[in-house]
Amino acid sequence: MQRNAVLNDSELDYLSELFEHKQEVASADGYNHMISVTTEVPQLIASLLGQAKFTLLAEVGHYKLWFPLEMTLDEFGQPNPVLGIPEVVEYSGNERSWRLASLQDIHFCDQRYADKVQLLSLSSTGLAFKLDCPQLTTQLLQQSELQLSLPDGQTLQLRFEPVRQHNSIVAARISSCKQQRELLRRFLFQRHRQHFPALYQQLQTTT
Repeated sequence: MQRNAVLNDSELDYLSELFEHKQEVASADGYNHMISVTTEVPQLIASLLGQAKFTLLAEVGHYKLWFPLEMTLDEFGQPNPVLGIPEVVEYSGNERSWRLASLQDIHFCDQRYADKVQLLSLSSTGLAFKLDCPQLTTQLLQQSELQLSLPDGQTLQLRFEPVRQHNSIVAARISSCKQQRELLRRFLFQRHRQHFPALYQQLQTTT
């Protein structure tokens, strides 16, 4: 592990000892699952994770899970690593935040959009939706904000910036605050676990 100015010596020594070697296990599905700690985080991931000092990277199948790793001290003054909610990245050629397309149980809080706006995909970095009403299209794009009701009853407030539009389909970049991004990331991680339980079962056997 490379030494980094933002980490003190005790943090570096602890992590170097704890994760001295990458853990790699061949799973029954033919993929290698790997777990490692790194301070070299892609800029996009770092911005999504709130510029975390360092992360735990778990590679499972075609996905990378970037866990923000915070170092706290226990009652004896010893370093204690705490994992946050990961960013799920899919890679097959290019890497990008995992997109959820099964959105039937996510609803618009504003009833004006309930039957006229269809949410097509959602990720930590963006969303795509289809609008069937030209008047609402103009209104929504000017408003640049959506409120979504999640299955657990929480409300997700998404600010967005349209990046392209083709006919009635709009693709947008999410520009929400840190709290709302974390709520979205938690929801997407839970859904990813539900969609791919076998991957997480294999991951548990490596830890």
